[in-house]
Amino acid sequence: MNQEEKKQGWRLACQVKVKGEIELFIPEYLLSAKLFKAEVAEITGVTHDIKYIKLRLLSPPEINFKPGQYMQIQIPGVEEFRAYSIASPPREKNILEFLVRLVPGGLCSTYIHTVMEVGSNLTLTGPFGDFYLQENSGRSIICIAGGCGMAPIRSILMHLSEQKMPRKIKFFFGARSKKDLFLTEELRKLERLHPNFKYIPALSEPRVADKWEGEVGLITQVVERHVTDAGNSEAYLCGPPPMIDAAIKVLTERKMPPEKVLFDKF
Repeated sequence: MNQEEKKQGWRLACQVKVKGEIELFIPEYLLSAKLFKAEVAEITGVTHDIKYIKLRLLSPPEINFKPGQYMQIQIPGVEEFRAYSIASPPREKNILEFLVRLVPGGLCSTYIHTVMEVGSNLTLTGPFGDFYLQENSGRSIICIAGGCGMAPIRSILMHLSEQKMPRKIKFFFGARSKKDLFLTEELRKLERLHPNFKYIPALSEPRVADKWEGEVGLITQVVERHVTDAGNSEAYLCGPPPMIDAAIKVLTERKMPPEKVLFDKF
Protein backbone atom coordinates (compact mmCIF):
# COMPACT_ATOMS: atom_id res chain seq x y z
CA MET A 1 0.00 0.00 0.00
CA ASN A 2 1.09 3.58 -0.56
CA GLN A 3 1.43 6.20 2.15
CA GLU A 4 -1.83 7.94 1.25
CA GLU A 5 -3.80 4.71 1.69
CA LYS A 6 -2.17 4.16 5.08
CA LYS A 7 -3.09 7.71 6.14
CA GLN A 8 -6.70 6.99 5.20
CA GLY A 9 -6.75 4.00 7.56
CA TRP A 10 -6.52 1.20 5.00
CA ARG A 11 -5.11 -2.10 6.24
CA LEU A 12 -4.30 -5.39 4.56
CA ALA A 13 -6.88 -7.88 5.82
CA CYS A 14 -4.32 -10.67 6.07
CA GLN A 15 -2.40 -8.56 8.60
CA VAL A 16 -5.32 -7.64 10.86
CA LYS A 17 -5.81 -9.62 14.07
CA VAL A 18 -9.46 -9.65 15.11
CA LYS A 19 -9.69 -9.16 18.88
CA GLY A 20 -13.38 -8.27 19.19
CA GLU A 21 -16.60 -7.86 17.27
CA ILE A 22 -16.27 -6.30 13.83
CA GLU A 23 -18.61 -5.35 11.00
CA LEU A 24 -17.74 -6.09 7.39
CA PHE A 25 -19.20 -3.98 4.60
CA ILE A 26 -19.28 -5.78 1.24
CA PRO A 27 -19.51 -3.58 -1.89
CA GLU A 28 -22.85 -4.00 -3.63
CA TYR A 29 -21.21 -5.00 -6.91
CA LEU A 30 -19.71 -8.12 -5.31
CA LEU A 31 -23.18 -9.43 -4.51
CA SER A 32 -24.17 -9.47 -8.19
CA ALA A 33 -20.97 -11.08 -9.51
CA LYS A 34 -21.42 -14.41 -11.32
CA LEU A 35 -19.43 -17.07 -13.12
CA PHE A 36 -19.82 -16.90 -16.92
CA LYS A 37 -18.88 -19.16 -19.81
CA ALA A 38 -18.16 -17.41 -23.09
CA GLU A 39 -16.98 -18.07 -26.63
CA VAL A 40 -14.44 -15.93 -28.47
CA ALA A 41 -16.27 -14.32 -31.40
CA GLU A 42 -13.57 -11.98 -32.72
CA ILE A 43 -9.90 -11.11 -32.22
CA THR A 44 -8.40 -8.04 -33.91
CA GLY A 45 -5.07 -6.29 -33.49
CA VAL A 46 -5.63 -2.55 -32.97
CA THR A 47 -1.97 -1.60 -32.31
CA HIS A 48 1.36 -3.41 -32.30
CA ASP A 49 0.70 -4.61 -28.73
CA ILE A 50 -3.05 -4.26 -28.07
CA LYS A 51 -5.77 -6.64 -29.21
CA TYR A 52 -9.52 -6.17 -29.28
CA ILE A 53 -11.44 -9.28 -28.28
CA LYS A 54 -15.16 -9.87 -28.50
CA LEU A 55 -16.80 -12.57 -26.40
CA ARG A 56 -20.28 -14.02 -26.77
CA LEU A 57 -21.79 -15.20 -23.49
CA LEU A 58 -22.97 -18.81 -23.39
CA SER A 59 -24.00 -19.44 -19.79
CA PRO A 60 -25.64 -17.46 -18.43
CA PRO A 61 -26.41 -15.82 -21.78
CA GLU A 62 -26.75 -12.25 -20.48
CA ILE A 63 -24.98 -9.92 -18.06
CA ASN A 64 -25.84 -6.64 -16.34
CA PHE A 65 -23.01 -4.23 -15.58
CA LYS A 66 -22.27 -0.53 -15.27
CA PRO A 67 -20.09 1.27 -17.83
CA GLY A 68 -16.60 1.35 -16.37
CA GLN A 69 -16.66 -1.96 -14.48
CA TYR A 70 -14.37 -4.92 -15.12
CA MET A 71 -14.37 -8.71 -15.38
CA GLN A 72 -11.93 -11.37 -14.20
CA ILE A 73 -10.84 -13.69 -17.03
CA GLN A 74 -9.53 -17.13 -16.12
CA ILE A 75 -6.36 -18.24 -17.82
CA PRO A 76 -7.11 -21.62 -19.45
CA GLY A 77 -5.21 -24.49 -17.88
CA VAL A 78 -4.52 -22.71 -14.59
CA GLU A 79 -6.58 -21.43 -11.68
CA GLU A 80 -5.51 -17.80 -11.94
CA PHE A 81 -7.68 -14.90 -13.09
CA ARG A 82 -6.72 -11.51 -14.50
CA ALA A 83 -8.81 -8.32 -14.43
CA TYR A 84 -9.80 -6.52 -17.64
CA SER A 85 -12.12 -3.55 -18.00
CA ILE A 86 -15.17 -4.02 -20.20
CA ALA A 87 -14.93 -1.93 -23.36
CA SER A 88 -18.50 -2.43 -24.60
CA PRO A 89 -21.73 -0.70 -23.50
CA PRO A 90 -24.09 -2.44 -21.05
CA ARG A 91 -26.90 -2.49 -23.61
CA GLU A 92 -25.20 -5.42 -25.37
CA LYS A 93 -26.09 -7.94 -22.67
CA ASN A 94 -24.88 -10.99 -24.62
CA ILE A 95 -21.56 -9.44 -25.70
CA LEU A 96 -18.43 -8.41 -23.81
CA GLU A 97 -15.56 -6.56 -25.49
CA PHE A 98 -12.06 -6.01 -24.12
CA LEU A 99 -8.82 -4.28 -25.08
CA VAL A 100 -5.81 -6.32 -23.95
CA ARG A 101 -2.22 -5.14 -24.02
CA LEU A 102 0.54 -7.75 -24.33
CA VAL A 103 2.49 -7.68 -21.07
CA PRO A 104 5.92 -9.36 -21.33
CA GLY A 105 5.67 -12.53 -19.27
CA GLY A 106 1.98 -11.96 -18.55
CA LEU A 107 0.08 -15.24 -18.38
CA CYS A 108 -3.31 -14.05 -19.61
CA SER A 109 -2.20 -11.41 -22.11
CA THR A 110 0.31 -13.86 -23.64
CA TYR A 111 -2.42 -16.47 -24.01
CA ILE A 112 -4.78 -13.95 -25.62
CA HIS A 113 -2.14 -12.61 -28.02
CA THR A 114 -0.47 -15.86 -29.04
CA VAL A 115 -2.74 -18.84 -28.37
CA MET A 116 -6.40 -17.87 -28.20
CA GLU A 117 -8.47 -18.34 -31.35
CA VAL A 118 -11.96 -17.51 -32.51
CA GLY A 119 -14.18 -20.27 -31.13
CA SER A 120 -12.11 -20.74 -27.96
CA ASN A 121 -14.05 -20.94 -24.70
CA LEU A 122 -13.31 -18.78 -21.66
CA THR A 123 -14.47 -18.59 -18.06
CA LEU A 124 -15.10 -15.17 -16.52
CA THR A 125 -16.38 -13.79 -13.24
CA GLY A 126 -17.91 -10.39 -12.54
CA PRO A 127 -18.82 -7.69 -12.98
CA PHE A 128 -16.61 -5.97 -10.41
CA GLY A 129 -15.53 -2.45 -9.52
CA ASP A 130 -16.81 0.76 -8.01
CA PHE A 131 -15.35 2.79 -10.89
CA TYR A 132 -18.30 3.45 -13.19
CA LEU A 133 -20.35 6.23 -14.73
CA GLN A 134 -22.35 8.24 -12.20
CA GLU A 135 -25.62 8.40 -14.08
CA ASN A 136 -27.42 10.50 -11.48
CA SER A 137 -25.00 13.38 -12.12
CA GLY A 138 -25.51 16.26 -14.53
CA ARG A 139 -21.93 17.53 -14.37
CA SER A 140 -19.79 17.85 -17.47
CA ILE A 141 -17.20 15.07 -17.81
CA ILE A 142 -13.44 15.02 -18.24
CA CYS A 143 -11.99 11.64 -19.23
CA ILE A 144 -8.23 11.03 -19.18
CA ALA A 145 -6.67 7.75 -20.25
CA GLY A 146 -3.61 6.10 -21.72
CA GLY A 147 -3.11 2.72 -23.38
CA CYS A 148 -5.69 0.13 -22.35
CA GLY A 149 -7.23 2.74 -20.08
CA MET A 150 -9.22 3.36 -23.24
CA ALA A 151 -11.42 0.32 -22.43
CA PRO A 152 -13.67 1.57 -19.60
CA ILE A 153 -13.82 5.07 -21.14
CA ARG A 154 -15.06 3.52 -24.39
CA SER A 155 -17.80 1.72 -22.48
CA ILE A 156 -18.83 5.01 -20.85
CA LEU A 157 -18.76 6.94 -24.13
CA MET A 158 -20.74 4.35 -26.08
CA HIS A 159 -23.34 4.25 -23.32
CA LEU A 160 -23.69 8.04 -23.34
CA SER A 161 -23.76 8.09 -27.14
CA GLU A 162 -26.83 5.86 -27.03
CA GLN A 163 -28.41 8.59 -24.86
CA LYS A 164 -27.49 11.26 -27.45
CA MET A 165 -24.55 12.46 -25.31
CA PRO A 166 -26.60 14.55 -22.85
CA ARG A 167 -23.53 15.90 -20.98
CA LYS A 168 -20.48 17.78 -22.24
CA ILE A 169 -17.46 15.47 -22.43
CA LYS A 170 -13.78 15.99 -23.17
CA PHE A 171 -11.69 12.85 -23.62
CA PHE A 172 -7.92 13.30 -23.31
CA PHE A 173 -5.97 10.26 -24.53
CA GLY A 174 -2.21 9.99 -24.22
CA ALA A 175 0.11 7.85 -26.32
CA ARG A 176 3.84 7.76 -26.99
CA SER A 177 3.77 7.90 -30.80
CA LYS A 178 1.21 7.58 -33.58
CA LYS A 179 1.53 3.78 -33.67
CA ASP A 180 0.11 3.70 -30.14
CA LEU A 181 -3.13 5.48 -31.08
CA PHE A 182 -6.19 3.38 -31.84
CA LEU A 183 -9.97 3.61 -32.32
CA THR A 184 -9.33 7.10 -33.69
CA GLU A 185 -11.97 6.96 -36.43
CA GLU A 186 -14.55 5.60 -34.00
CA LEU A 187 -13.92 8.52 -31.65
CA ARG A 188 -13.92 11.08 -34.46
CA LYS A 189 -17.27 9.69 -35.56
CA LEU A 190 -18.63 10.34 -32.06
CA GLU A 191 -17.41 13.92 -32.42
CA ARG A 192 -19.31 14.32 -35.67
CA LEU A 193 -22.47 12.82 -34.17
CA HIS A 194 -22.41 14.71 -30.87
CA PRO A 195 -21.46 18.40 -30.54
CA ASN A 196 -21.13 17.82 -26.77
CA PHE A 197 -18.17 15.46 -27.26
CA LYS A 198 -14.54 16.41 -27.91
CA TYR A 199 -11.68 13.93 -28.40
CA ILE A 200 -8.17 15.27 -27.69
CA PRO A 201 -5.32 12.81 -28.36
CA ALA A 202 -1.72 13.72 -27.56
CA LEU A 203 1.69 12.19 -28.29
CA SER A 204 4.48 12.43 -25.74
CA GLU A 205 7.26 11.34 -28.16
CA PRO A 206 6.03 11.81 -31.75
CA ARG A 207 8.37 10.55 -34.45
CA VAL A 208 9.28 12.53 -37.55
CA ALA A 209 7.52 9.89 -39.64
CA ASP A 210 4.30 10.48 -37.68
CA LYS A 211 3.89 13.97 -39.23
CA TRP A 212 1.89 14.74 -36.12
CA GLU A 213 0.09 18.09 -36.01
CA GLY A 214 -1.93 17.49 -32.84
CA GLU A 215 -1.17 18.03 -29.17
CA VAL A 216 2.33 17.14 -27.94
CA GLY A 217 3.43 16.39 -24.37
CA LEU A 218 2.33 14.33 -21.41
CA ILE A 219 -1.44 14.03 -21.38
CA THR A 220 -1.63 15.86 -18.05
CA GLN A 221 0.24 18.79 -19.59
CA VAL A 222 -2.35 18.86 -22.36
CA VAL A 223 -5.15 18.86 -19.78
CA GLU A 224 -3.47 21.85 -18.11
CA ARG A 225 -3.63 23.74 -21.40
CA HIS A 226 -7.25 22.91 -22.16
CA VAL A 227 -8.94 22.98 -18.74
CA THR A 228 -8.96 26.21 -16.75
CA ASP A 229 -11.86 25.59 -14.36
CA ALA A 230 -13.11 22.10 -13.45
CA GLY A 231 -15.31 23.15 -10.56
CA ASN A 232 -18.51 22.01 -12.28
CA SER A 233 -17.08 18.83 -13.78
CA GLU A 234 -16.36 15.27 -12.74
CA ALA A 235 -13.51 13.08 -13.99
CA TYR A 236 -12.92 9.48 -15.01
CA LEU A 237 -9.24 8.55 -15.10
CA CYS A 238 -7.74 5.25 -16.33
CA GLY A 239 -4.10 4.39 -16.72
CA PRO A 240 -0.81 3.88 -14.88
CA PRO A 241 -0.53 5.22 -11.31
CA PRO A 242 1.91 8.08 -12.13
CA MET A 243 -0.47 9.42 -14.78
CA ILE A 244 -3.46 9.12 -12.45
CA ASP A 245 -1.67 10.91 -9.61
CA ALA A 246 -0.56 13.73 -11.91
CA ALA A 247 -4.08 14.07 -13.37
CA ILE A 248 -5.66 14.27 -9.92
CA LYS A 249 -3.25 17.06 -9.00
CA VAL A 250 -4.06 19.04 -12.15
CA LEU A 251 -7.82 18.67 -11.75
CA THR A 252 -7.96 19.53 -8.05
CA GLU A 253 -5.80 22.60 -8.72
CA ARG A 254 -8.52 23.59 -11.17
CA LYS A 255 -11.16 23.42 -8.45
CA MET A 256 -12.56 19.95 -9.11
CA PRO A 257 -13.83 18.50 -5.80
CA PRO A 258 -11.66 15.46 -4.91
CA GLU A 259 -14.77 13.28 -4.46
CA LYS A 260 -15.67 13.98 -8.11
CA VAL A 261 -12.45 12.42 -9.38
CA LEU A 262 -13.03 8.72 -10.08
CA PHE A 263 -10.09 6.61 -11.18
CA ASP A 264 -8.89 3.12 -11.97
CA LYS A 265 -5.14 2.55 -11.77
CA PHE A 266 -3.90 -0.09 -14.22
